[in-house]
Amino acid sequence: MHFKRIVCLLLICIFSGNALMDPTLSALPEMSTIETSTNESSLETTTPFTTIPSTITPSTSVSTTINPSTSSSTASPSTASSTITPSTASPSTSTSKPNPPHPSGMNWVVVDEETNITCIVVKLSATMIIPYQTINGNVENATIAMPSNATSNGTCNLGLLEDSNTQKISLQWTFGKSVIPNMLTFVFHKNMTSGNESSAEERVFLSDITLQLYLDSVNFPNATGENTYAERLNSNLHSVAVNNSYRCNSQESIALDVQDSENSATIHMAHLQMEAFRTSANDKFSSAVDCPADKVVTSDIVPIAVGCALAALVVVVLVAYLIGRRRARQRGYQSV
Repeated sequence: MHFKRIVCLLLICIFSGNALMDPTLSALPEMSTIETSTNESSLETTTPFTTIPSTITPSTSVSTTINPSTSSSTASPSTASSTITPSTASPSTSTSKPNPPHPSGMNWVVVDEETNITCIVVKLSATMIIPYQTINGNVENATIAMPSNATSNGTCNLGLLEDSNTQKISLQWTFGKSVIPNMLTFVFHKNMTSGNESSAEERVFLSDITLQLYLDSVNFPNATGENTYAERLNSNLHSVAVNNSYRCNSQESIALDVQDSENSATIHMAHLQMEAFRTSANDKFSSAVDCPADKVVTSDIVPIAVGCALAALVVVVLVAYLIGRRRARQRGYQSV
């Protein structure tokens, strides 16, 4: 009897230990009912086990999805532009402009329509320096180059007019959209030189130069006063015998106002050749008479050319001498 109680206690202890060992079983309610029947003749102990199924709820893992931060911080680049305005220094306007290169000369003629005689032939390149008054009260100088496309007209006279000893040629041109022509006029006069009948000869003089210019806004900026400029030189500049032409390739500068040359217009002429009172129908110049400036240039060129020729001759003689001497030495070596 005691033995049975001990066995029952052991079973209870074992079951309690298993319950303690398994956490899932510890949460279960009382699940065993022990019925003990004590009988004096026999002790029967029945310990039924009521198995309660333990439903273990699986742990549901909650997946926490952490969305990455998609906030893109876009740093706007600094677009501050610093614009530096360059300082433009206005060029200083000088009152005296350099003379431009002379354009290539060409021929202008005056032809008598009735006789078909070319009475005047002129070839030149001309540049004019013109002083003018500005609105500021200053005096500026304008440089005007006569273009090669200038036209010519004039008169031959030839006894058809009262003054048969005067001939004239005018060269005309315009600038830009201007319709007012600019004009450079040469007047020639034929006269007998003083002396006896045997020594007297007819000579042609350049007796008059007239310049008329329109003061346009391009060539004469800020000009004030009259819009035209006119100046005349009445003086015998040079003369040649009839049937001769005057030629001057060197530059000639002529002030149109002799008394006030500083404030006067100046004409620079180069590659000049002119002939008046001609009796031929062609436009070819007669024999030329050179100006004093060209004669000086010619007189300087001649001795220089002669000196260069003599120097070249000396070099040729020296080279020939050296070559002959070398050949003589070679012949001496061969004979030995």
